[in-house]
Amino acid sequence: MHLKGPYIYEISVESNSEYSVVGPSKESNFTAPVTQRRPKIYAFAHEGALIYIGQTVQGMSARMRLGFKANGTGGYWGYSWRNSLKNADLYVWCLEDVSDEEEVEALECIESEVVFLCRSRLGQWPGHQTEIHFHQTEPRHRNLAEEIFLNFNSVGA
Repeated sequence: MHLKGPYIYEISVESNSEYSVVGPSKESNFTAPVTQRRPKIYAFAHEGALIYIGQTVQGMSARMRLGFKANGTGGYWGYSWRNSLKNADLYVWCLEDVSDEEEVEALECIESEVVFLCRSRLGQWPGHQTEIHFHQTEPRHRNLAEEIFLNFNSVGA
């Protein structure tokens, strides 16, 4: 199991339910492989600080739509940072060489380990992290989490 990426996008908040995107080649949409249905870890950062880490198997457009349109129905309020920040950088990694049976748990393991690294090394949780799932992890999950964590210089409020 390994990560491919990060693919980095600039996200601008147009309203608390709308956003715009600028891709690595200045395109105004997401491009493959982040548009594909496959396991992904993604993170939002503001001014170099990690503010949220998540995981999905959806294409990023569908996941972003859900995070921006959420209004509390079913208990999900979406990305809290969209209400207080005008922009964020979106980092996306595709998880490669993982079976369908283990992908969800592997994603949740990596996600929780990144959050743990933030808390243990930087003294605080990511400022807009709203939920996390925990599982027993293996060294391979912790190594991938470290790879992700090293992209950020602090934890954002």
